Amino acid sequence: MKWMKPLLIGISGLFLVLLAITSLMPSRVMTSRWVMMAEQPEVIIERVGNLSGWTEWNLLLQGATEVRVEAVADTGGGQILTWRDARGLSNRVEIVGQEEKGIVTRMTLGNNRPIESGFSIERRRTDSTQVVWYIMEDLRWYPWEKFYGMMAEKMKAPLMEASLERLKESSSANR
Repeated sequence: MKWMKPLLIGISGLFLVLLAITSLMPSRVMTSRWVMMAEQPEVIIERVGNLSGWTEWNLLLQGATEVRVEAVADTGGGQILTWRDARGLSNRVEIVGQEEKGIVTRMTLGNNRPIESGFSIERRRTDSTQVVWYIMEDLRWYPWEKFYGMMAEKMKAPLMEASLERLKESSSANR
């Protein structure tokens, strides 16, 4: 029992050092990926803004069951997409804003807090349009959440890139 007090003091000290280091890290992280598409921006916005079509290209919905899309009247034509993933967790995407250059969504994946996400769609050249998918997460002060924020991009980016490529391929196939 002589070692219990020094052990607790050491663990407390380590936690305080980690807390001090992570307090210098940002509390908001953003992950974004983009793709160039040979399509008019209006067509892409219509396609991305139609949540019922997300099953065709968005890998978030891979293996999804109980997929439902509901129109929300009070948000000016917004939609809510709900589904259960392969683990049985309930997920939700809601369009909270739509402009001529993109849409803004709020995603709730499983029991996690809502995440701001969206698509910025802008004509860059005469023959192509840039589609940017971004995800912005607010992190709490916990050290493990701040360390998660450092790895968030590596975890989300491959799925985002593959989904955007599928959107590009399915768009060119529909022409």
